Amino acid sequence: MSTLTVPIPDEDLEFLRALAERIGTSPEAFIAKQTRLMRERYERPLHPDVIKATGVIKGDVDARKEYLDHMERKHA
Repeated sequence: MSTLTVPIPDEDLEFLRALAERIGTSPEAFIAKQTRLMRERYERPLHPDVIKATGVIKGDVDARKEYLDHMERKHA
């Protein structure tokens, strides 16, 4: 196993420590597990339905604006 030193802001470290304590683990174990889960997820191929939907929405769409406009029309 390797060791990695990562500088993070104090407030993020305090958050990480509190979260790890709340779920009953150490900050190091929490980060190691999350890293493993991310690796497993990114190594798994996308579902064919997701691949088919790729590109359906243009890349220049402001999704937040579209959503807010939709909600305004819906609840007007």
